[in-house]
Amino acid sequence: MTTQTNAVLNTDDTYATSIAADPLDKWTETARKHVLDKMVANISPEDGERGAVLASPSRSNPNYYYHWVRDAARTMSEIAKLNGLDRRNFKDKYYDMMIDYVEFSKINQTTPTVSNSLGEPKFYVTGQAFNGPWGRPQNDGPAQRALTITRWANILLANGEKDYVTSTLYDGKEPSFSMIKADLDFVANHWQEPCFDLWEEVDGTHFYTRMLQRTALREGADLATKLSDIGAADYYNLQATNIEKAMAEFWDEEKGYLVSTINRVGGLDYKASNLDVATTLGICQALSEDHPFLNPHEDKVLATAYALHQAFDPLYPINAIEETTSGEPIAPGIGRYPEDKYAGSAPLSQGNPWFLCTASLSSVCYKAAALFTEQKSIEINQYNINQLTLALSFEDPQITVEIGECFSHRTKTFKAIVQGLKALGDAYLRRIQIHAGEKVSLAEQFSRYDGFMTSANDLTWSYVSVAIAIDFRNALKI
Repeated sequence: MTTQTNAVLNTDDTYATSIAADPLDKWTETARKHVLDKMVANISPEDGERGAVLASPSRSNPNYYYHWVRDAARTMSEIAKLNGLDRRNFKDKYYDMMIDYVEFSKINQTTPTVSNSLGEPKFYVTGQAFNGPWGRPQNDGPAQRALTITRWANILLANGEKDYVTSTLYDGKEPSFSMIKADLDFVANHWQEPCFDLWEEVDGTHFYTRMLQRTALREGADLATKLSDIGAADYYNLQATNIEKAMAEFWDEEKGYLVSTINRVGGLDYKASNLDVATTLGICQALSEDHPFLNPHEDKVLATAYALHQAFDPLYPINAIEETTSGEPIAPGIGRYPEDKYAGSAPLSQGNPWFLCTASLSSVCYKAAALFTEQKSIEINQYNINQLTLALSFEDPQITVEIGECFSHRTKTFKAIVQGLKALGDAYLRRIQIHAGEKVSLAEQFSRYDGFMTSANDLTWSYVSVAIAIDFRNALKI
C-alpha cells in the first residue's frame, strides 16, 4: 500500500510532479475497512464514559482529547447506518455503540455549561463540561445530533423497537426530556440566532449550520408525524421552510460562489474571501433523500466547488504533484479557506490542506455524477460551466461545452461529463491516498510543503469523511 511521501524529491528544491501510487480501486477497498476500524477505535475511550467519541487521541499540540458534539454526531451517523444493514443480526456491536452514544449524549444535554444551552460545543470524555474560554454556542451541534439519532430511530422503528424510541428518543411532550425532541425544539426556536461556525472562529450566521438545521428539522418532522406529534411536525416544517428561504442570502453573485458566513458579529477578521469548504461540507452532510435541497449537482454548488479548486490549487506547493507515475491524475489538496493560519499547534502560522476538506470535494463530484445520471440531462449555464469543463478535462479534454447547450443521457458529452465528475472525484481521493499513512492513518492536516501529516493524529472526522467519499464512489452506477 502506498504511504505518504515527501514531495521535495528533486535535488534543486523544485517539486516533483508525479508519485507512485497503488490503483485507486485496490486502495479504496482496503481503505474503507481501515477507516472504519480507526473510527471505532476512537469510540468509548478507556478513560472515559462509554459512548464518548474522541475527536482525536491527541492530547497536546493540539489537544483534541474531547467529545465534540459535532464530530461525535458525524461519526455515529456512520455507525447507525452500519447497524441498519443486517436485519438478521440487528443487535450487534454497532447497536451497543449507539445505545452508549445516546446515554452519553443525554448527559451532555443535561450537564450545566457555560453557554447554558444545547449549543455547547464540547465535553470531556468523562461527560464533564468544558468550562474554559471557547467559541460558543455552536448551534450546528444539536442539529447534527438530532439528525443522527432521528435516522437511527427510524432504523429502530423498522426493527420493532418502538418502545425504546418513544421512551428515550422522542416522547412528544412539551417541554421534552427526550433526546431528539429536545434538540429539535432548540433548533426550531434558535436557528435565527448568531453562533460560532464549525471551525469555531467566527460568530455570525453560517451556511453550514443552516444546512444541517434545515435537514434535521425536515427529517425530524417526518419522525414526529410518524409518532403522532402533528403540532411539532408542523412547526418543524415551518421553520425548515423559513431556513430554505433564507439560504438565498448566501449566494454572492459578484464573487460567483456560496459564501460561508453572513451577518458576522465577531471572531476572526482576516477571512476576506468568505470562500470556505464549510459550504461543500454542509451540502454533503445535509443530504436528504426524502427532502433534497441544494444538492451537489445544482449550478451554484458546482460554481462553489470550482472556486474552491481554483483557490487552493496554486496555494500549496505540495499540489505540484499532479499525477501518479502511471499517469493517473491527482487533484489539489484542499484546505478550509484560503486565508487560513491554523496549522494545528501554533495559533498563527500557515494553514494546510485537510483530509476531510479534500474528501468533501471528492464527495461533491461523486454525488453530482450520481444525480445527473438520475436526472438524465445536463444544461450548461453560466454557473456550472467552469466545474463541468474542469470535469471534462479529466475525461476527454477534446470535448467542449457552451452556455445554453443541453445534453441528454444518450449523448457522448453527457456521458463524458458524468465520467469526468467521477474522474475528478477520484483525483481528489488519490490526493488523500498519497498522503495517508500506513493502514490509512489520517491526521487532521498534511503539510502544504512536504505532504507529511501534521496537527492532530487519527482525527475521527477525517476517517468519517473519507468513508463517506468512498461510499459515494461505490454507489455510482456509471
